[in-house]
Amino acid sequence: MAGSVKASRRKPRLRTELSELDEQRLQQAVALFGLPKAEVVRRLIRASVQAGPALSADNTRAVVELASQVRMVGRNLSQVLKAIHRGQAVRIEDTEPVWRGLHEIVSVINDELTEMTVAYGSKLRREARLTLPAELSGQEPR
Repeated sequence: MAGSVKASRRKPRLRTELSELDEQRLQQAVALFGLPKAEVVRRLIRASVQAGPALSADNTRAVVELASQVRMVGRNLSQVLKAIHRGQAVRIEDTEPVWRGLHEIVSVINDELTEMTVAYGSKLRREARLTLPAELSGQEPR
């Protein structure tokens, strides 16, 4: 009977294998946040549930829209290539507005995707109470 009481008091444990790269990342987190490995992992687990999925429903809709825009850019590039192969392409100087427009669209898509992913990373770190020391974050201490 004493054995069953002892067994019921034992906390659940997690044993996992990490790649060398993941182990290096975990060691970096330990050094960066000044916490033991187990505490970093526990905080990230808790925060991942509290912070929710990496993409909200709004972000998921935005990604679908961005994917549509990327497909449009791809179709435009395909049409340009076909025209070049048929010998119907205009002079490169005349295409500059098209390339500038494509660059602007791709930049907007990149900025939106970056904002979504960076925002989630910040939210996850806040939820995990894993904040950088002021001297590393470039901010003055509060």
